[in-house]
Amino acid sequence: RLAAAKAFQTHRLDFIARHWLNNRQLSDQDFRVGEARLASVLNASRRHIDSAPDNTALLTEEARLSKQLFKLAVDAVAYGEFTRAKRGTGTDAANRFLDHGNYLAYGLGATVAWVLGLPHGLAVLHGKTRRGGLVFDIADLIKDALVLPQAFVSAQRGDDEQSFRQACIDSFSRAEALDFMIDITKAVAIGQGQA
Repeated sequence: RLAAAKAFQTHRLDFIARHWLNNRQLSDQDFRVGEARLASVLNASRRHIDSAPDNTALLTEEARLSKQLFKLAVDAVAYGEFTRAKRGTGTDAANRFLDHGNYLAYGLGATVAWVLGLPHGLAVLHGKTRRGGLVFDIADLIKDALVLPQAFVSAQRGDDEQSFRQACIDSFSRAEALDFMIDITKAVAIGQGQA
């Protein structure tokens, strides 16, 4: 489980780097993150992932990384004050969009698990504390890379829910997110199955 969780988290970091840097769509929407600053955050996370002795340490690292990515996104669009509210309790646009976009990513994650014939409740990183844990692990591959920046861009520009939803779907399509999620999940499953 730990090796699979580390593999998912490492691929997540790679996808963030690929989609936050040199991304014309994000730049056109005035979302710009300094390459050195993002690299520092991702490299630190990579070190924490590599040295994590157990899933609890990985979950702690995931929370730390998320907090830093929120800060980068807030700064990228000059959003102002932001505190992440969980499970639909946020009243500001960025929190609402994050929740909405994350559910779209969970839908893709569930699709991947179903297509590959993997039980959605398989315990990898999130499986011990949440039902459907594998869906969350698969969705995490793309959430920060694609949903997070779009949530702040859309909130800053005053988009409505439908415009945000369409922007996420377009981003998923451009990034070939479903294909990426399937490929990585297959690779992790095969790699761990052979170990």
